[in-house]
Amino acid sequence: MDEGMQYPQAILVTGAAGNLGRVVSDHLIEALRAGRISRLRLTDMQPLAEVEGVETIQTQLTGREVAFDLAEGMDAIIHLSGIPVEGEWDALIPSNLAATAHLWDAAVAHGVDRILFASSNHAVGLYPVDEAIDHSAAPRPDSRYGLTKAFGEQLGALYAAKTPVRAFCMRIGTCAAAATARRHLQTYQSFDDFLRLIDTGLTADYRFEIVYGISDNEGSFWDNTNARRLGYAPQDKPADFMKEPVEQTDYRFQGGNFADAPLGKS
Repeated sequence: MDEGMQYPQAILVTGAAGNLGRVVSDHLIEALRAGRISRLRLTDMQPLAEVEGVETIQTQLTGREVAFDLAEGMDAIIHLSGIPVEGEWDALIPSNLAATAHLWDAAVAHGVDRILFASSNHAVGLYPVDEAIDHSAAPRPDSRYGLTKAFGEQLGALYAAKTPVRAFCMRIGTCAAAATARRHLQTYQSFDDFLRLIDTGLTADYRFEIVYGISDNEGSFWDNTNARRLGYAPQDKPADFMKEPVEQTDYRFQGGNFADAPLGKS
């Protein structure tokens, strides 16, 4: 990563024990040790390993008071927490809707500069695979889960228009250690490229932006010109991460199996 980038000095990461949360946390721990940031706060409902100089808080991010406590003293929030799959509303509402809304209000109250929001390709998963879309594509969720991500994007847009808090909404594709399906040639993002996108969100100048979480994917469903305009420069290609055997399903919609599954199932 470019060590010349100027990070916000105090950063909160929610969902820090998740797959992507651990990747981001390790990256920012290195930045803390190098003196590029001065404060790092990690939170998750699951236990977090104690790291010298890092604030770790095990809590559920569903209550309003919790959100306000976590945001206090922070300059930027990387919001990765929430249920990452389709589910019932009694689980999705507190984790994916209420928690996100509370966190944005907390950011306003405490003078946080920006929120990087882990949206999802499932916010636009009902676009057909033969239609190319970019950051201006209106939400077309493929699931209740996708709808919660569309809500987060619109929440970010509203607050960016009416408050000082910036919003960087990442429609993440398939971010994993390996690509394992034909669909991933369009949707894959390596961990290193994900960190490059995070760095863009932490350092670029914007009010509200939607970008796609993909690597250098030739023929992707998603035109990621907007992310590149902001400084994102992916270095990896899905074919270099492909792991056999490759799942060969052809899907009608960009959301893959989420789009084909009955409502409430994935």
